[in-house]
Amino acid sequence: MDAWYEYSGNIHVHTLHSDGTEPTEEVARAAQKAGLDFIVITDHNVLYKEEEGYYHDVLVLIGEEVHTEEGKENHLLCLGIQEDVSHLADDPQAVIDAVREQGGLTFLAHPMERSSPLVPETYAWTDWRVRGFTGIELWNYMSSFREFATNKLMGLLLSFFPQFFPVGPLPEVLSLWDDLLAEGPVVAIGGADAHGKTYRLGPIRRRIFPYEFLFRAVNTHILTPTRFSRVVEEDAQRVYDALRAGHAWVAYDLIYPSDHFRFWAVRGETSHIMGEHVTFGEGLTLHALLPAPGHWILRRDGVIVREGKGQTLYYRVQEPGIYRVEVWRQAWGKERGWIFANPIYVTAD
Repeated sequence: MDAWYEYSGNIHVHTLHSDGTEPTEEVARAAQKAGLDFIVITDHNVLYKEEEGYYHDVLVLIGEEVHTEEGKENHLLCLGIQEDVSHLADDPQAVIDAVREQGGLTFLAHPMERSSPLVPETYAWTDWRVRGFTGIELWNYMSSFREFATNKLMGLLLSFFPQFFPVGPLPEVLSLWDDLLAEGPVVAIGGADAHGKTYRLGPIRRRIFPYEFLFRAVNTHILTPTRFSRVVEEDAQRVYDALRAGHAWVAYDLIYPSDHFRFWAVRGETSHIMGEHVTFGEGLTLHALLPAPGHWILRRDGVIVREGKGQTLYYRVQEPGIYRVEVWRQAWGKERGWIFANPIYVTAD
C-alpha cells in the first residue's frame, strides 16, 4: 500500500475551562508522557482557541462539547471551528449546520450509556432526527465504567483496578454504528472524556482516572499523506482531513499499542485505506496487518464474513458492501476490544 504517516491522539478532553481539573499546559504534559501526538480539548460550551498550539511536542487543538444547560442529553463534539456555537445548543441540527458552515466536524458524544446504582444519570444522544454529522464516539472510555458501579465495594475496586472492567465499546453502540453506516459514511472515533477528577468514597479520596492513565487507554489513530510540519494550522488541517475522511481507527492501547495497524483494499497496483471508496470488481482483496496477534473479525454490513486469529487478514471480496475490521485480544483474564477500524466502502459502481 502507499506510504501514510500515523499519529495517535485523544479527542475528548476537558480542562479547568469547564469541569476538568488541570490547565491546558498540564494536560498536554500528560499527553506527552503517554506518547500521544495530538489531543483535542472539548470543554463544555466554551471555545478557547487562543490556547491552541504545540505544548511539550504535543499538538493541542481546541474544540468544544456543546449541550443545553441541563446537559442531560445530546452532547455534540465540535471540532475545527473558529467561533463558539454553544448558543445554538437547544437545536442540535442547528449546531451541526453551523459547524459545517465553518468547515468543522461534529461527532455524537457517548451516544448510548448504561447507568448503575452509584451512577444513575446518563447523557445519551436522543435526537435521531439530525443529519449531516461527521460521526460518532464509538468508545467513550469514561462511560465504560458506569455500569460497573453497582455498589460501594465495586466503586472501590474501580478506583484501584480500573483496567479490569472495560471490555470494549457497548454492543449497542457497535450495532448503532452499523445501522448508521447503512445510510451513509459515519466516522468512528474513541476518546477518554478526561477530567482528572478526584472521587470520594467514604474516607477514601482518590484521583482514579488521571489524565496520563486515560491517554494510554482508548485513543484515535489517524493516517495522513504528509508528515506533521509543526506548523499549527497545517497540522490541525491534517488531523481534521484524516478524521473527516475516516482515515482512522479506535484503539484500546492500554492492552497493547496499536501502532502500525493497517487495513486496506487492493486491486492490481491500486490500494485504498480505511474511509475510502472502491468499486467492486474481479481481483479486489482486503488486507489487515496487526502489530501483535489478536482475534480479528471482518464484517460486511455488520455481519461477520471472516474471522481468525493471528496478525494478518486476507479476504477476496465477493460482493459490494461496507467492510470493517474489529480486533479483540486477551488482557487481564478475558478477551477485550482492541482495534476498531473505520470501514472501506466497496461500491457496485
